Amino acid sequence: MSEGVRDSIYLWLSTLAFFGAFWACLHFDWLEGISDTWLWPVFTALLVVNVVQTVRGVWQRRASNPKNPNRL
Repeated sequence: MSEGVRDSIYLWLSTLAFFGAFWACLHFDWLEGISDTWLWPVFTALLVVNVVQTVRGVWQRRASNPKNPNRL
């Protein structure tokens, strides 16, 4: 399995896990006792990490493409 495929699978699984956990927390009211002071910054931080990982994965795949005209 190539590194690109492994990274792509990792990104898809982490995205699905994030949204699945978010849905479960909202659906089952697991976050009832947590104050809003901590709740939304934590979810925002997790979302930012996930987006950064996705952009990094796309950038690496684009940079490793031999048909990319911008490649050095």
